[in-house]
Amino acid sequence: MLSELHLIFSIGLVLSWICGTVLNSSIVAVYLSDWKKGLNLGACNQIILTMGCTNLLLQSFLTFHLMFITYQFSVLLDKELLLAAVSFGLHFSISLSFWLTAWLSGYYCVKLANSSNRFFIRLKREVSTVVAYCLLGTVLTLFIAEMPVIWTTHIITDQNQTSIYCIMDDNIALVSFNFTISCLLPTIMTSFCIGLSLISLLKHVHKMKQNTSQFWNPQLKSHVKACRTMLLLLAVNLIFSLAVFISSQPTDKAEVIGVYVPWFILMSYPSAKAIILLFGQSSCFLSKRVI
Repeated sequence: MLSELHLIFSIGLVLSWICGTVLNSSIVAVYLSDWKKGLNLGACNQIILTMGCTNLLLQSFLTFHLMFITYQFSVLLDKELLLAAVSFGLHFSISLSFWLTAWLSGYYCVKLANSSNRFFIRLKREVSTVVAYCLLGTVLTLFIAEMPVIWTTHIITDQNQTSIYCIMDDNIALVSFNFTISCLLPTIMTSFCIGLSLISLLKHVHKMKQNTSQFWNPQLKSHVKACRTMLLLLAVNLIFSLAVFISSQPTDKAEVIGVYVPWFILMSYPSAKAIILLFGQSSCFLSKRVI
């Protein structure tokens, strides 16, 4: 018999998997449908389509990982290689999700910011090509960078066979490198882009105040929605990172808050990002007019 808490967690796990899968599948289906119709996907749409696919992978790996930790599926995972593959997929999906947020913020920043610099003007004009290369390069780089996870993941089982854990080798250099490339760098980039975008937006608002009849125009609404989308995605990423850190710490299983709350946050991450993207998609249609 499952305990009451395990039952609640099981229901939450199933509901989060269904919700995350449906929401992100909807995003992927819409853009794939447009692509099949011959419509050219812009840079923003390319990033969001990739984010939808990444969220689907992340939702599956998170669900399997939490089921493994909670219900001790040691019989199904006799071989460490299988567990290592799941850990690799989880790390890769999380890292890619963070970097996609950074690239989306970078795209918004390029469209919002105004500069007379020749390089910036060229970047604004060729942003679609640049984004395509950035996405491909990010996927390949992260795939190679996360490979050490496969041979540094091991299973540890208590002597009484009642508990089973998934750990990585205690290699400070490897952990630091993994944290830097998967979390720290994209977070810094996202924060920097948000800062530039907000400065540009404030300058635009200051100019528009002189023309009160057109102060709250559609372009300004799109810019505000873009900044709001970036801020929400950054907030979700930070909360998710905090949940990962808390859940990785040794915790007494009797402490419900210290165990289940971070797990519920982890489960909700792909769904939360999908909801933010669905409500912020109109910010992709930023005016090409330079602010």
